[in-house]
Amino acid sequence: LISVLVMDVCDIEILDTTKTIMNSASFIQDSEVPFHVANLDDLHQKHIRWLRTLPRVKPFYAVKCNSTPAVIRMLSTLGTGFDCASKGEIELVLSLGVTPEKIIFAHTTKPQSHIKYASTRGVDMMTFDCEEELLKISALIAKDLDGLNMLMTEQCC
Repeated sequence: LISVLVMDVCDIEILDTTKTIMNSASFIQDSEVPFHVANLDDLHQKHIRWLRTLPRVKPFYAVKCNSTPAVIRMLSTLGTGFDCASKGEIELVLSLGVTPEKIIFAHTTKPQSHIKYASTRGVDMMTFDCEEELLKISALIAKDLDGLNMLMTEQCC
């Protein structure tokens, strides 16, 4: 399936043939509206290949790569997690029905208001690259850190 994703409305229009795609593209080009042509079937096939190749590794899609609601909805339906780098990205994926436990707030330095927002919405997975960021997160979200999981590399030790 080939889809044209118009950014302003983010609707999906299914187009069957190259001629139909070209006609739609020329119509949109005249109005100067940005659009994407996406093969959602290809996205689905790549997801299936990931699951077959790395069955124990849960993918987290970086929302900043393409935040089109159609893409997020499809990946959510497939069970993908989401890597959000801002409050806005968290708001978007939550508004599209993604549950908080499927979201990781991944940014090297997070504004305090964004950390609080994520925490109040149930987004508990967050990354940090330094001790200061960890201390900031722990001070803002007064939760029990007994279950804190950390992955540390030699560089940070």
